This record gives sequence, structure tokens and C-alpha cells, in this order.
Amino acid sequence: DLQQTRDYLVFLRAAMKKAATDMTPFDEAYAATDWSRFESLPLFKAANRMNAYNTYLLMEQEAR
Repeated sequence: DLQQTRDYLVFLRAAMKKAATDMTPFDEAYAATDWSRFESLPLFKAANRMNAYNTYLLMEQEAR
């Protein structure tokens, strides 16, 4: 549903922003993030890592 998708995007951005700000390597940050709340979203397994990585890169750029 739309609210869960919005919540996912807010969560994703916050988690990757913290990782980028703390200079945590992406793989470590991804593994440490509890994604379980969003696993029921359509295509979550197929797209989440890519979404997280792209968001992480964006947060790195914004932190500079």
C-alpha cells in the first residue's frame, strides 16, 4: 500500500544517510539494517539492495 511504500522510502533514506554520514561501508550498513518490516512489499527482494545502494551514493554526495 502507498503508506507502507512511503514509510519504506523514509526508512531507507534515514538508514543510508546515517551510514554515509558515519562513513560506514555500504555492505556493512546494509547487513546491519533491519529490513524485516518491509519484506512484504512487492519486489522488495529484487529491488531493495539496489535502492539502498543508490540511496547510499546519493547520501554520500549530499554529505560533501
